[in-house]
Amino acid sequence: MGMSSFKNAVVMVTGAGSGIGLELVKQLYPWTKNILAVDVSEKNLQNLKSSFPEITGILKADLSKKEGNQVILEWIKSNWESIDFCFANAGKAAYHAAENQDWKGMESLFQLNVFSPIQLGIALKVLFPEKKFRHVITCSAMGYWAVPGYSLYGSTKAALLQWARTVWAEKSGDWLTLVFPIATSTGFFETAGNQIPKAFPLQLPETVAMKMLLGVASGKQKIFPSTLFRIMLILNNFLPVILPIYQWLEYRKFKSWLSKQS
Repeated sequence: MGMSSFKNAVVMVTGAGSGIGLELVKQLYPWTKNILAVDVSEKNLQNLKSSFPEITGILKADLSKKEGNQVILEWIKSNWESIDFCFANAGKAAYHAAENQDWKGMESLFQLNVFSPIQLGIALKVLFPEKKFRHVITCSAMGYWAVPGYSLYGSTKAALLQWARTVWAEKSGDWLTLVFPIATSTGFFETAGNQIPKAFPLQLPETVAMKMLLGVASGKQKIFPSTLFRIMLILNNFLPVILPIYQWLEYRKFKSWLSKQS
């Protein structure tokens, strides 16, 4: 198995221009050029064209809008007869006090983080009903653990997790994988807010992408790129002080950030 599972595979990656998405493209590129790389940034798309000149497609789509998925599906229908792997990786964070959320942005955040990856997976199943494929959604460790400052972002990831659990419970989710990265050293924090504190621990996007691909190749439903988080998640069931201690540490960072903002 391993990376050879991706040899000449037909693959789509959203949020492909930076962070984990970019690392996925980098690590897939030696194995297949049948890649559709999707991003919202024109600059990122230009960099993708320069760095990976042989990949099949570079496409601009804003997945925070309902019509974003349609752009992707139209491209796929026009260029491919099937798809093997879809990495629904595009997403965005938001860091605020719960009472000061950007409620106007809630709809676009849920559209980007929740509705778009769900709808995309279902649409691909309908588009190619006779073809087996795996839909891989980048969720987050925050789907399990609440972290101060991330009430809105965390709620999008918890929604994804609960949806997936239901699909798996209905015994119809052998095509679906969720990935639960911890904080990753990408532009994640810069886009979430002004000088927001970085959560602990941090992983490199290269490591996250590698573990994602190996987990997908093995057909896993859930992928935890951080072994430490997986251990903490299990231990907290027996020692339920681990999560409160972690939340207290993050709460201190959050309060310090709030005081600087004021």
